[in-house]
Amino acid sequence: MSAFRAGRVGDAAAYKAAAIGARAYPEIEARLKALADPLPQIDLATLRQLPAGTFGRAYADHMDCKGLRPLVVSPSVAAELAGADILAIRYAVLHDTFHVLLDFDTDLSGELGVWAFVSKQRYSPRFRRAGILARALYTVVAPIKFWQLKAAQACGERMASEAACLIAEPIQTFWNEHLPTLRHRLGIRPVSG
Repeated sequence: MSAFRAGRVGDAAAYKAAAIGARAYPEIEARLKALADPLPQIDLATLRQLPAGTFGRAYADHMDCKGLRPLVVSPSVAAELAGADILAIRYAVLHDTFHVLLDFDTDLSGELGVWAFVSKQRYSPRFRRAGILARALYTVVAPIKFWQLKAAQACGERMASEAACLIAEPIQTFWNEHLPTLRHRLGIRPVSG
């Protein structure tokens, strides 16, 4: 709570994610531990300078368009949480990169598409349950969007079965790559692409 009150939203989110926990399956946990930088610092000002068509520029444009800011986990909090299950914290930091890579908006359908992808990629039992809960909850919240939600879910699940294990990829090293090329390399085929 003190981190949130101090305006350190990323630190607050990291503490919350660590407290809730989402123990990764052993093979995912091993891949996350092998990452050089599991909790990257994302600098939108730098990404805005990249050429149009790059992943980093698309991410910055997405964040600006939606009025969002990346979650920044301070080095001291990252060090403090180094022994914690990193999956939930990493996912919180990188959630919006999933939206960009998968080409899902941030509306209910887009969120369900991302959750369907994450659930199907089998990062952890908790993430799998969250995907199931999202499917049930979103159709209750917006029953008139049933078919749109169903299509987003199917698309997310299809992409998940074809794509690389996205959470274990060094996503923050891909900023300079041409977005369609990166998607192809990672095995991601969004509906629009």
